[in-house]
Amino acid sequence: MAPVEGKSRTIVFSEGVSIMIFKSCILILAAIGLLFFVPGCEAEEVVEFEIILTAEPEEGGELSGAGVYEKDEHDEVTIEAVPAQGYVFEKWLEDGDEVSRDEAYSFALEEDRELTAVFAEEEGYEVSVKIKDDAMGEISGAGTYPEGERVTLTAEPATGYQFMYWLEDGMMTGEREPTYDLVVESDAEVEAVFAADRIMPPEFVFDLYHRLADPEENTFISPVSIYLALSLVYNSAEGETREEIAELLQVADMDLEEFNRKCLAFRKSLEGEEDGVKVSIADSVWLEEGFPVHDQYLETLENYHRAKARTADFADPETTAMINQWVSDQTEGMIDGIFEDNQPVPAEYFVLINAIYFMGGWTEDFDPEETEDKDFTLPDGSTVEVPIMQRESEEMTDYQYLSEEGFEAVRIPYGGVEIHGQETRMAMYVFVPDNGLDAFYEQLDAGSWDEWMNGFSSRDGTVGLPRFEMRYEKTLNDILKDMGMERAFDDRADFSGMSPEGEQLLLDQVLHEAVIEVDEKGTEAAAVTAALGLGDAPEPFEVIADRPFFFVIRDDHAESVLFAGAVTDPR
Repeated sequence: MAPVEGKSRTIVFSEGVSIMIFKSCILILAAIGLLFFVPGCEAEEVVEFEIILTAEPEEGGELSGAGVYEKDEHDEVTIEAVPAQGYVFEKWLEDGDEVSRDEAYSFALEEDRELTAVFAEEEGYEVSVKIKDDAMGEISGAGTYPEGERVTLTAEPATGYQFMYWLEDGMMTGEREPTYDLVVESDAEVEAVFAADRIMPPEFVFDLYHRLADPEENTFISPVSIYLALSLVYNSAEGETREEIAELLQVADMDLEEFNRKCLAFRKSLEGEEDGVKVSIADSVWLEEGFPVHDQYLETLENYHRAKARTADFADPETTAMINQWVSDQTEGMIDGIFEDNQPVPAEYFVLINAIYFMGGWTEDFDPEETEDKDFTLPDGSTVEVPIMQRESEEMTDYQYLSEEGFEAVRIPYGGVEIHGQETRMAMYVFVPDNGLDAFYEQLDAGSWDEWMNGFSSRDGTVGLPRFEMRYEKTLNDILKDMGMERAFDDRADFSGMSPEGEQLLLDQVLHEAVIEVDEKGTEAAAVTAALGLGDAPEPFEVIADRPFFFVIRDDHAESVLFAGAVTDPR
């Protein structure tokens, strides 16, 4: 029976093992199931594709849509090409093959892709813009445009400047609004002409001139020199003294810093040497040794008026010589000086000086062979023989003419003209009254002046102008007092803007000297001002200045009268 018992034990053992194996298999299968069916037990594989974009040429445009994309988040990708100004989009390339001509190209995200956006220069015409000085302003609207497109250019003047008019390919367009529309038919170069804000009003010019002019005598002044010299005095003053000068200069509604900024822009717009015309302006400050002056005052005059301060002994005649030499240098020797030589400076504490110099050749010279001695009628009705320069226009645009009741006038331009028909910036305006200067002066005021300046038109004609030289000197104290600037000259003066001792200062004199020479080649003029402390073609015109006449030298861009005068006797 023993073998039977041993066999029975073996069977029992095998069943236990089988059960254990069965249970283990169940556990293993469950674990495997958990791996597949229990979330988070193992991260899914992330599928990514990279899109690379390039532009050809690089400056042809801007591209968007490049980057690395996850397949599960993006079934489709859109890339876009935006052409730059002057370019057009042509096509998308991949491995040299064209894949699309759409600027915005969409495709399924299935693989890495490297695409190239091809741009081409736009066929059309270039509209370019320019400004004489970028500090004056800016223009928008330049670019390349297809033929027939209407383009709007916009001029934005900088602080202290104003827009004047447009030139297209150097020619006057007649447009004086800051926006200019043109239809593109060819390449075009458009220039926006800016000028400084008109800081010096015509009311100041003609009020001053009327108080100085004598219809029986030659008169010649520089309103610009006087105005800029008074601007130095204005910066020196405080309180009611400053208020009076502000009223005189007509800047009462403007703060001092704005006034100084506009003065600087005004000077910069006037100064220069080009096309046969030169204008230079200079200011200086001379101080007695030991005289206390505010640093801020000196910085302001140097920064905005380019006036350097010099300290010297006013009792020493050498100081007078230095000041006179400065005046001579700034006026190219036309004015030797403003003080008497070998004498102390006729001021106790300060001298503020402005000097201006002008040299302009006529756009078209007068032929000396055409100059003839002719009668010039004097104010008393008698006549004298003087050399009269004469020139007949060759083109209608040579001169501009104005005829009003009681006088005729002509604009005689200075400087070169690069393109036919283009106006010059500088000109002499000659007004020849029918019945003497008395009647003309009754018409001459700021309102009439603006009307007259807008009334000149191009016309063929003949101009006759005497050769002449003139020197004019005047002390302006009484004139300025009469114009309302009283306190600056008496013990009510307050110049504490200049010095801590300013309430003890006053103006002793304001001196003005101007000189002019006119001949067949052109005009040379200078001035100095010093403030001393204590349809069918019309009939040709003929303007012959053979009797007393009024004239100005005007910067038409700045709308400013640099010099004004009257000739009653050109001898």
